[in-house]
Amino acid sequence: MGIYTRLTAFIPKQSCVLCTEQSIFCVCECCEQSLQVSQHRCRSCAAPLNSDLHFCGSCLSRSPLFINAYALYDYSGVCANLIKRFKFDHQLCIGDFFAHKLHEKYLDIVNDQGEYDAIIPLPLSANRLRERGYNQTHELLRILAKKSDVLIDRTSVKRTKSTRALSTLNLEERKIEIKNAFSAQAMTYNKVLLVDDVMTTGSSLNELSKTVLKAGAKLCDVLTVARA
Repeated sequence: MGIYTRLTAFIPKQSCVLCTEQSIFCVCECCEQSLQVSQHRCRSCAAPLNSDLHFCGSCLSRSPLFINAYALYDYSGVCANLIKRFKFDHQLCIGDFFAHKLHEKYLDIVNDQGEYDAIIPLPLSANRLRERGYNQTHELLRILAKKSDVLIDRTSVKRTKSTRALSTLNLEERKIEIKNAFSAQAMTYNKVLLVDDVMTTGSSLNELSKTVLKAGAKLCDVLTVARA
């Protein structure tokens, strides 16, 4: 019996929010298997692809400002339900589950692509932060902050524009709405990882990339829990 198996016997159990069975996290291993994971994704924007192509048509015609995008799951079904409950119903235990998975994914990325100088979470507007009570992306980075030496930079970038809910807008409306929504202090990072919970069209993360690159960063990658 390995040490991890022995130690888990002393970790208090939770009830899975999906099936109510006892589990180490509030999403049990069985229900975790129902989260959809696309095997083929666009290397540039992480959009699911139906073939072994490396890039989607949109990125071939006009690539985003970030270089690589990584996503844990497809934003559909169980995953979409969990993220909505985490963001809007204050079920922070779901954020803890995703935070552990995000840390595992980060380690895989670093092993393959090398270290980052900093991680920058997508900032919320003051109004949205007041309304929600917390920045969900900060919650997603809790485990990574504890278990990694990488700098989590929560202060260099600010949200200066309170936008409408982007989920209600089409692609062109999103681009207009998010334009000039961020400001950043001067930075000297060579390589930055931008983190958010969900990427739908990529408009927010592309605008954040533009802001960070203008501030002096040399390169941006993106990591999200889910990709629509």
